[in-house]
Amino acid sequence: MIIKLQPNLNCNSTINNMSDNNKKFNVDELLSNLFPPERLNSLFEKRITELQINPTNALEILDIEYRALQGILNGTNKKVDYTNFIKIASFLQIPKEKVLELYFNELQKNFPSSSPYPQDKINFLNANFDLAILKKAGIIKSIHDYREIENIINRYLGLNNIFDYKLPSNEMAYSEGKGIIQPKTILNRGFWINYAKEAFKEINNPNIYNKESLINYFSEIRYHSTDIEQGLKVVINDLYELGVTVYYQDSLPTLRLKGATIAIDNKPCIVITNYAGFYSTLWHTLCHELSHVLFDFDEIKGNEYQYHISEDITENNDDTTQTLVIPKKLVTTDKEVAADDFAREYLFSKEKLLKAAPHLTNKNFIHNYAAQNHVHPSFIYTYYAYDVGKENPKAWAIAKRNNPNFDELIKQLENSWDNEFHKLAKDHVDYLKNEIKLYR
Repeated sequence: MIIKLQPNLNCNSTINNMSDNNKKFNVDELLSNLFPPERLNSLFEKRITELQINPTNALEILDIEYRALQGILNGTNKKVDYTNFIKIASFLQIPKEKVLELYFNELQKNFPSSSPYPQDKINFLNANFDLAILKKAGIIKSIHDYREIENIINRYLGLNNIFDYKLPSNEMAYSEGKGIIQPKTILNRGFWINYAKEAFKEINNPNIYNKESLINYFSEIRYHSTDIEQGLKVVINDLYELGVTVYYQDSLPTLRLKGATIAIDNKPCIVITNYAGFYSTLWHTLCHELSHVLFDFDEIKGNEYQYHISEDITENNDDTTQTLVIPKKLVTTDKEVAADDFAREYLFSKEKLLKAAPHLTNKNFIHNYAAQNHVHPSFIYTYYAYDVGKENPKAWAIAKRNNPNFDELIKQLENSWDNEFHKLAKDHVDYLKNEIKLYR
């Protein structure tokens, strides 16, 4: 029978249709279904049919045990007697190289982790992640098992393909403790900020950000610091309703980040950490980042994908700040100083501290004075240590003694990296929403 092919009068239409259809099916998959690849098991079945013998007779001819033969035919056994390949090749009347090829094809299907890990992925993982730090944090267990590393990072960051990963772009302004920035730090920041961004996407704040509403609410924030158990959670919920999403995330080893401000879907998102272990620092960081939201957010949203690390802004003490910024001066050193001053003056000004300083040994006075100014008493001790700690090291010791225990608050908010039950971003957000009652 002869079939005539009619000429296609609309080639462009056909090409377009083919292009559209390619999205609907995989050509390789279609061909593999039409022409299934050879398998040792199928060749063996075909051969005993040709010889009109049963499998038991074939085992006698081959002089191979049943389990050993099945392990080769189905690729289920990684430890084999290689002389059996010669016997099977002779029985099937095909080259022994072909038997080995088909065996390894089945083996790779059954044991995919046994196949070599692609070198381009190894290079990518080493170039974009500080694997030693991820291991130290408890995120990965080995720095050599690249297949497992890829799977973990994909799960943590919600990636379908490891090559989809990119270092964070211009959408953030960091607050960081004093320290020298090294290239590895950029990689760790990248992982840290991308994980936070994944959490913010899961939170998916539906509320519209309104700057005026935030300004009007600001005066209420300070008072909530007096309630260690519930105050911060109340403020997080209130800010959420104002379109500002706040998320607590542990830092990573070697990172000295206190917080970050990120633009996601044109809405301000703030990350805070338990930097230095002081309760007051949680609130200082929150107000510092809120300053960026109020005064720098348009610039945070609009800059290019480039970075610049600023110099230390002060040589005061370990609680100084440093910022990763954009070359176009997204958050300049001056703006970092301004954000710190803003948080300090709002929470407990230097003028107020001058009045309190002579009475630091009088706890009743400090507690009453703190209550009058709507802050937790520990703020006074911490800010005093910040101001005079270099000249008076005992000031930090006094601040630590008067630092409240807020471990329970952190336990409720954190998703510890080294916890064997560490939740993925989606699961942790579900926990915060349903168990802790955040983001309501």
